[in-house]
Amino acid sequence: MSKHLGKALLASCLLFTASATRAEESIQELFRNDKADFRASEKLSAQRDPKAYTIDPASVRITRLAAAEEKDLSYLAPVVSDVGGSLVVIDQIINIASKVWNIIQQNAPVVNINTQYAAAVPQGITSWNQLSEWKKPKSYIYGFRAKNLYGMSVVDVKYKVIFTPGGKYQGKGRYLTGVTVVPTKVNVSWGYRFSLAAQVPDSTVINEGSGEDPLASLQLKTAWRISTAIKSFDGASVYYIRGDGGFEEIANPFSVKEVKMEDVESAAPLLLDPAGVFE
Repeated sequence: MSKHLGKALLASCLLFTASATRAEESIQELFRNDKADFRASEKLSAQRDPKAYTIDPASVRITRLAAAEEKDLSYLAPVVSDVGGSLVVIDQIINIASKVWNIIQQNAPVVNINTQYAAAVPQGITSWNQLSEWKKPKSYIYGFRAKNLYGMSVVDVKYKVIFTPGGKYQGKGRYLTGVTVVPTKVNVSWGYRFSLAAQVPDSTVINEGSGEDPLASLQLKTAWRISTAIKSFDGASVYYIRGDGGFEEIANPFSVKEVKMEDVESAAPLLLDPAGVFE
């Protein structure tokens, strides 16, 4: 990782930590309305064999599998925001689209990628298609796996973090749109429920460039919960994304790839107690 990117990550992480409480409250509300409902047979099985329905924390793995370019921006609808106005300020960058949204609820993919995404654009813009020169969308594919206390695989999920960088306003800046998470595989064992949600705190949407040549960046948090009739297990990851196409996974305690401490120390308060996100 370059020195410039490392400094930018540290500054951006500080902003993320400052907004952690607000972010948790938003995702917390989603999960309050997404309580797992277990059948009588599932409850009985869990009572008879608790080890079969308890996640082994050491087994949880989130692995980056691949990186790719998407074909085009056809996956996006031009969501119109009521936040913008007639005066466009290119160095003031805001998210005019989704702030928090569900991706998977109780094992079922629910995200509508056409309309549920973040977009970091100049203040005054009301739709990402008012910008031009967008690059091809980028995607990073992740695998999520977890086992029970017997070592049996009970959660096998794949998803991709996707975003479109490079948008310009009248030839200036590098902005972001279509920042979202797309589930591509959800395989969850009987008696288990898996939910996944996304959050982009407003205070992490910033300009890392100059007033004349803005560079948008943001942080995308994904929070997940695995539930059974007797126990729940929670966690979160944080992804740092820039308008020049830069991408880093800056916080993920379950990653199989070693994460450098200088990249994640300011996000640690959020991740040391992920269960608190959903209480």
